[in-house]
Amino acid sequence: MLSQIERGAVSPSIDTLYGVCSALGVDIADLFGQACPRAPVRIHHPGERLQSESERVRYEQLVSSPDTAFPGEMFLLELKPHTKVGPSDGGHEGVEMGYVLSGTAVLTVESNHYTITRGDSLAFSSRLRHGLENTGVGLFQAVWSTHPPHQDYLKLE
Repeated sequence: MLSQIERGAVSPSIDTLYGVCSALGVDIADLFGQACPRAPVRIHHPGERLQSESERVRYEQLVSSPDTAFPGEMFLLELKPHTKVGPSDGGHEGVEMGYVLSGTAVLTVESNHYTITRGDSLAFSSRLRHGLENTGVGLFQAVWSTHPPHQDYLKLE
């Protein structure tokens, strides 16, 4: 069978490929990754991005990592005045980073409160309980990044 596969005489089934990979100690996902390589650059044009919006919060995924070995994503976060977001059950895996484009908000990490405003940049462990509240009178906008991606925001109610 291996000789026929090598010569292109037969196309193996997934089960056969799995068996061959198991015998050789090769991850079958690596086989398909080589057959269908990802583009080294990922560009998301306006209108092609994932978005989630409620009456008070808007998320727009700007880009996600093309390399699954180093997962991450960057998104635009917009909060209307007196709006709060954050995991209700505590933290989650990874790291978050942000850069404030406009407005004022209070970032709460555990029991510590940090006022952030235009031009501020920040980073923290996402494992810690955290939340963000727009305490200003205008729209709060920030470019936010999560590593690895934490896509709960795409399921706004």
